[in-house]
Amino acid sequence: MKKFLYSFLIFLVSGFPLQAEIEKRNEVKPVVIIGGGVGALTSAIYLQRAGIDTLVIEGQSPGGSIAQSPNVHNWPGELEISGQDLVDKIRKQAEANGATIVTKEVTHVDFSKAPYSFTLRDVYDHDQIETIRARSCIVAVGSKPNLLGVPGESGEKGYWTRGVYSCAVCDGGLYKNKTVAVVGGGDAAILEADYLSKIAKKVYVILRSDEFRTIEALRKNELVKKSNVEILYNTKVNQIQGDGQKVTHLNLSTSKELPVDGVFVAIGAKPNSEIFTKQIDLDQNGYIRLIRDQQTSTAGVFAIGDVVDPVYKQAISAAGDGAKAAFQVEHFLASEPANLIQKGPEVKMVQASNTPSGKVEELSSQQAFYESIGTHSTPIVVDFYSPLCGPCKQLAPQLDQLATTYKGKIRFLKVNVTEFTELADSYNVFAVPTVVIFDTQGKMIDKGTGVDEINRVLKKLDKIASK
Repeated sequence: MKKFLYSFLIFLVSGFPLQAEIEKRNEVKPVVIIGGGVGALTSAIYLQRAGIDTLVIEGQSPGGSIAQSPNVHNWPGELEISGQDLVDKIRKQAEANGATIVTKEVTHVDFSKAPYSFTLRDVYDHDQIETIRARSCIVAVGSKPNLLGVPGESGEKGYWTRGVYSCAVCDGGLYKNKTVAVVGGGDAAILEADYLSKIAKKVYVILRSDEFRTIEALRKNELVKKSNVEILYNTKVNQIQGDGQKVTHLNLSTSKELPVDGVFVAIGAKPNSEIFTKQIDLDQNGYIRLIRDQQTSTAGVFAIGDVVDPVYKQAISAAGDGAKAAFQVEHFLASEPANLIQKGPEVKMVQASNTPSGKVEELSSQQAFYESIGTHSTPIVVDFYSPLCGPCKQLAPQLDQLATTYKGKIRFLKVNVTEFTELADSYNVFAVPTVVIFDTQGKMIDKGTGVDEINRVLKKLDKIASK
């Protein structure tokens, strides 16, 4: 009876038919793609062109690892392109073909029975949780960077996001004309060091062996010739130390203390397969096992990219995986017994628009910033971002919506840290995205870095606006 009354109230308040609400809850999607990288987007393009309505859940790393590459030289048809620009082109193609891409992350899956279920939550509002069902799935969750595992790196007393990072494109802008270190000797490390060499005063590349492990010989040769780059061979980082707020130096195995302002770790990655444990077969290193092409141990579930590939880890091979997985999904759906699925009418999820709906002002000068802080009758939310940072781009539509919601009560401002490094330093902004809230007197009342912390900060806006 209570459920009926609740549904009836929804009908009266919203004006939507009860039947539509019921149908939406019972909807079973043809296919869900978990991940938003090149492989996932390629699958979406192929599936949509086959007439299969596709939902892409991009998670916290839109664009995947290639989005962090400042220059891509080995993508067919592109002599040189930034990873983010490449991903944007593929994403637009997927959307132009009809794919729906949502800024959510999958926190739980159930592949024990068909249709499969997925628990989703909003990336920047963890209170927004929903469960959806699908007849098939493509897992394209990629991998996450390995850590050194040394004192001072992460944890309560560590300097993660306060001088220790895994993405130079995202956070390198904070280290303009400073001294940094890159740890690693593979392709990722060379890319990080090359990018930082164009920004930082000095770049140390720390290798534990006596040679690089790379297929990018040309880029490596160019890197070692740069005057502001120094290679430290046969060296390990024993400890990362700082002053309590930020990194100050590294303790090395050579008994040397190396003064640095920041350190970028590029020593490989491990697959993001934790939520699939006991759902599909994994190998001893956590990579998803494949039976035939991209087919996993569970019928209707396919996997592509870095989560299945411990060797090549290339965007182009992920794209190839994505195309193959799309064909396999098409064949699976065509051959699936209809009586296994109770499929309701397809109702597409509403996609958040990328068009700004509010007025988040872009900082024009440092003087304008100081003139704004403490001189207005409303509090100010400041978004410190980098133009090439994927999570920063993902946060932008959320802030646009909040700017509209709190219009006249809270002012929103965004600061490009690659242009205003000194300003970021003055407020101890050591990573992006970082959101800072100032009261009407210009006093900083809260700050959050990264998805979880920013989510916590933004939840306070109702209380702040009411004052």
